[in-house]
Amino acid sequence: MLKKRLMKHQEERDALILLLPLILLMLVFTVYPVLANFYYSMTKWKGFGTAEWVGLKNYATLLQDVKFWHSLKNLSVLIAYIPAGVFLPLLIAAILRDGLKGWTFFRSVIYLPNILGYVILGTLFSILLSQRGPLIELLTMLGVQDANRINILGQSNSAIHMVSLLFVILMKMGFGCIYFLAAMSSIDSSMYDAAGIDGANWWQRFWNITVPSISFSIQFFVVLSFIEVFARMYSFIYTLTYGGPGFATFTLEFGIYRQGFKAFKMGYASSWAVVLFFFCSAIAALQIYVIRKGDQLQ
Repeated sequence: MLKKRLMKHQEERDALILLLPLILLMLVFTVYPVLANFYYSMTKWKGFGTAEWVGLKNYATLLQDVKFWHSLKNLSVLIAYIPAGVFLPLLIAAILRDGLKGWTFFRSVIYLPNILGYVILGTLFSILLSQRGPLIELLTMLGVQDANRINILGQSNSAIHMVSLLFVILMKMGFGCIYFLAAMSSIDSSMYDAAGIDGANWWQRFWNITVPSISFSIQFFVVLSFIEVFARMYSFIYTLTYGGPGFATFTLEFGIYRQGFKAFKMGYASSWAVVLFFFCSAIAALQIYVIRKGDQLQ
């Protein structure tokens, strides 16, 4: 009995020793920055020197800041594109899975944007879609009247929709197709055979077999799309529109950069970061809830 107890204590000590480096790294690079950000969000600080405590003043300023409300409005437009950004790669993956002729070529073409990266893609699209870019030149050559007046990225009404189309749908298409194809490979083919014998058509097999079988993968991709919209758009917007025209493509993440590194209001930028933190936390909590709900139903 005593020997078993000593062995158990030894195993616990060994586990703690092995986990200690990871715990320390997490405390230094995750927990401390988050707590420090909460503190600095209640100070007036330029990023250097002494921080002056101002309480909730930064948050009061935030609620009166027109840029903040523009960023939320733009995020709502970006979020509205997420269902299409999830459904289209899912549909294309289902088509490719059925053995479309030349599907390896199409898969490579669709995945290409993921290789190039956000900075290159943002720069590339800013050239292609500019008022004097190749697209307008092509439309002019094709005889489109007043093609040189088209300014997709220079008009407030169209800029945010073009950013949403490019970032949420087009640029995620390749990864989404590969991801869903991998998920579909785990579906038992006998289910499709049985459905075929029962006379189910392609859409019925898609809705009643494919989608329910990879529901967890779809949920994960939805959450990933939300995280990408909230916290990974900075470099793309910086190179494509720089938040403009006006505040037409201004987002929370881009606002943190502008307030912190252009206006040198690190304390105020921290209050923006706190809002972003709570948005991301709410998405993570929703994902956990949906997964647990799914487990209970099974």
